[in-house]
Amino acid sequence: MMSEKQVRQTAIKELIANHIIPNQEKLVELLLERNIKATQTTLSRDLNELGIWKGPEGYVLGNEAAPVRATKNELKKVLQTLLVSAEVASNMLVLKTQPGRAQAIGYELDNIKLPLVVGNISGDDTVFIATRSEEDAMQLKREIENLI
Repeated sequence: MMSEKQVRQTAIKELIANHIIPNQEKLVELLLERNIKATQTTLSRDLNELGIWKGPEGYVLGNEAAPVRATKNELKKVLQTLLVSAEVASNMLVLKTQPGRAQAIGYELDNIKLPLVVGNISGDDTVFIATRSEEDAMQLKREIENLI
């Protein structure tokens, strides 16, 4: 039989794998729906032990245990709500976002692993996306425009 801690930690992993959980309050609420009581102190300790960290959208499982939750649909949602403009600059695509939102787009781009993307750097309101060529950057811009 599993201990109370094992039951709670298993539930935490399942909830985080299947839900977007923006904060510990939401996690407490979801655990209560499963009749599992936990204080925020206990949750903090559990999250640390399980290697769970907080990303831009909420808690994610750490290391390779984390499922890639980003899909084109997730990227589409983020782009539709946060993207201001997209412009090709040589082999880069430069995305302008609402202030403070570039990292959310960068996070989704990293997780979706688009073949045209070599990598990205996200600031406050700008995402620089490196591609292998100007043609790739223009193709990526078309793909992003088709998503929105």
